Amino acid sequence: MSNEIVKYSNRLNTIPLGRLNANELNLFISLVQQSYQKGTRKLTFTFKQLQSLSKYDRSSANFVKDLMKTNSKLLSINAYTDDGDTITQFACWELFQIQKSKQLLTVQVNPHFQKLFNDLSHWTRFQLAQFNELHSAYAKNMFRLIKQYRTVGRLKLTKEELFKQLDLPKTYQKKTSNVQTRVLNPIKEELSPIIRGLAIKTLRGAGRGRPVVGYEFTWHPEAKNADDFEKGRYADQRRKLDNIDLNKELSPKEKARAYDRVLGYKLGTTNPNLWKQASGSGKSSDVENQLTEKDKFDQYRELLKTWVQYFNKLDMKTTGKLKALLDAYGLENVKAQIKRYASLTSLNVDIPTLLEMIENSLVQEREE
Repeated sequence: MSNEIVKYSNRLNTIPLGRLNANELNLFISLVQQSYQKGTRKLTFTFKQLQSLSKYDRSSANFVKDLMKTNSKLLSINAYTDDGDTITQFACWELFQIQKSKQLLTVQVNPHFQKLFNDLSHWTRFQLAQFNELHSAYAKNMFRLIKQYRTVGRLKLTKEELFKQLDLPKTYQKKTSNVQTRVLNPIKEELSPIIRGLAIKTLRGAGRGRPVVGYEFTWHPEAKNADDFEKGRYADQRRKLDNIDLNKELSPKEKARAYDRVLGYKLGTTNPNLWKQASGSGKSSDVENQLTEKDKFDQYRELLKTWVQYFNKLDMKTTGKLKALLDAYGLENVKAQIKRYASLTSLNVDIPTLLEMIENSLVQEREE
C-alpha cells in the first residue's frame, strides 16, 4: 500500500476539488488511483480495502455517509469537455453503488471521464500515501497542483485561480491577510517537508494599495527520472526533517510547527529556538553565547534525525532522554550507539529499555 502511485491526466487538475474536505479527497484520490488503466469496467472494493487505501481514520459507522457525501459533492462539480463547438457536462462515475449489507462499493468510470485515467500523454503523478498523510484539504489540493509541474519548479496562480481551486471563502477576497495566515502558511508548513525548497510569494499589482493579484509557488525541481516510491519509513522521515532545516523561506516558528507535523506532536510542542540564529550584533561575548547555543541546538536536531532514521517511535520522553545523553556523552558517541543497536536486527525490546542499553554502553565506553 505504501508505494501505490496515483497517475491521471493533467486535465483533472483543471476541475476544482476544493469543495471536498480532507477525508473526501482521500477517498476520491484513492478511487482515482485504482481506476488507472481500468477503462470503464466496474470496479468493486470492500469497505476495509478502501479504508486502508484512503487511510480513513474516522468511525466505520460514518463511512457510508462519507462515501455518499463524497459522490454528492463530485456530482455538483462542474466537469465538462469543450471541443470548441460542443460542450458536454458529466459526472466522474457512471455508477456509484454502495452495498451496506456486504460492505462493498462498486464504481464505474463515466465514458466521458475515462481519458483522464487511461492512455495518458500528459499526466500528474504522486505517491498515494504521501497525499493521504497531509492533514488539510488546502495542502492536498496544492500538493497535486505542484506535482503537475514537479520538474519545472514553478507555478503561478492568479488570485481568482487560487480561490477557485481551493474553494476559499468569499470573505477572504477583501481581507487577503486571511489567505496568508489561514491558507498559505499552513500549506507551507505541511508541504515543506515533502516539497524541497518550497517558497510562496504574494504577487501585487500596481495602483492604490498595490492589491494582491496572484501567488507564485517555487521549489527545487524534481529530476525527470525521479520516482515517488518510499525509501523506508525512517529514511523518509529523516529526509522530511532535512527539508525543513534547509528551507530558508521558513521562519523558526514555521520550522518548529513543521517538525511537530512530521513527528506527530501537538502543534506548538517543538521549541522555535532550535533554529535561533546569532544576531551578529551586541557584545562579542553575547554573540559567542548565541553561537554556542545554536551549535547545541544543531547537534540536538541532528541527534533527533538520526534517531528517527533508525527507529519508529519518538515521543517527548524519548527526546528528553536523548537530550540528556547528548549533554553527557556528545553527539558522535550517542549517534554511534544508536547506529550500533539499530544494526542488531534480532533485538526486540521497548524504547525505554533500548535507551537504557544505549546509556549503559556509553557508560562502559567512557570507563574503558
